[in-house]
Amino acid sequence: MKFKVLMILAIAMVSLNSCDIEDDTNSIVNYQLLPVLEVEMPRQFVFGEIHTIPVIFEYTNTCESFAGFEVSSDLNERLVTVVASVTDDNCGEAIQRTQQDLRFLAASNGTYVFKFFTGLDANNEPTYLEYTIPVVE
Repeated sequence: MKFKVLMILAIAMVSLNSCDIEDDTNSIVNYQLLPVLEVEMPRQFVFGEIHTIPVIFEYTNTCESFAGFEVSSDLNERLVTVVASVTDDNCGEAIQRTQQDLRFLAASNGTYVFKFFTGLDANNEPTYLEYTIPVVE
């Protein structure tokens, strides 16, 4: 019983000591969506296989870095958005074209519809690059 109490106290002490509220090195991370410029879609997916889809986009300043893809699905439709993390407010302007690969498992038959976010139009409505890809066995 004493051992368990000592372990709990030791863990609590380490946990409380690991954060310093006065530490200025902690960065606040913000996330933003980046428009997709190009996508290299295959002509077809093979059922049960993982496919690599190159997605090309641009960073708009020196503080952005790739955080991942946000993929929402509704049956065989996929809405894909590039998410960037921004860790600083003091950013230089620098357009840098880059590519990240989206990995996709074709897990059902029929066709998949992919919509890649490309930005907002004049009415502030989202626009997309849209692809319909059949699945073969």
